[in-house]
Amino acid sequence: MTTPLLVSTLMKSPVLSVTPDTLVDEAYLLLASRRISSAPVVDDTGKALGVVSLTDLLRIGRLQPASLAGIQPIDLPTEPVSDHMHKGVLTVSPNAPVTAAARIMADEHVHRVYVEQEGKLIGVFSIEEVLSSVRALRLEAPIGDVMTKPVISLPLTATIADATSRLDRAQVTGVVIVDEYRHPVGVFTQVEALAARSFAPETKVEDVMNYGILTQHVKTPLYRAAAHAFESRARRVLVLENGELVGLITGLDFARMLARS
Repeated sequence: MTTPLLVSTLMKSPVLSVTPDTLVDEAYLLLASRRISSAPVVDDTGKALGVVSLTDLLRIGRLQPASLAGIQPIDLPTEPVSDHMHKGVLTVSPNAPVTAAARIMADEHVHRVYVEQEGKLIGVFSIEEVLSSVRALRLEAPIGDVMTKPVISLPLTATIADATSRLDRAQVTGVVIVDEYRHPVGVFTQVEALAARSFAPETKVEDVMNYGILTQHVKTPLYRAAAHAFESRARRVLVLENGELVGLITGLDFARMLARS
């Protein structure tokens, strides 16, 4: 009988956290500098109270007063994260199989769960660990069988305001930017939206998008796409067939397939 791959084998430790009194803009700078999408809010005793995420920060920013141009700017208020965090923390035991952690992530639509032991957070299991697990278990399904489609995209001529609005309306964490030939040339995600919050809303999305994209053929096996994504630190895999963008694989798509394995 094959020994299951455990959360404790791959989890990251220690856990990067913030306190309830941490200001929203300080939390953003911490998340951006560590290139993570969320952090737990922990009190003086080490008890986890909630989670603050980039999604929360974008929501907060859109609540700010409109500019004279009539466009909602992304501006972060000088308020503690305790005012805006999601209460409660999704946790898993260090002795749980990685498939159990992936199932929580897929079911709850979150990009990380925290590893708890004796009431303390001792680690984090994120999409990076999902990718490592898919690679280690050599999941063979072609990415075309599990990709998300259709792909939400915008042209290079779109503005930051257009792109940020699309994130909001579609309730997604990123959109693909395509050139005049419909070829993917970049992505605009919550990370870029927050980083560009001081730019004029009419700034072209090409000036702030992430050029670091990863493309794979529609028949590429999951484990190989996961390995490429892990090594390149790509947040999503763009799927091509005959040179055309036909879908994408997100971290949660990888998590869903890992949960089923």
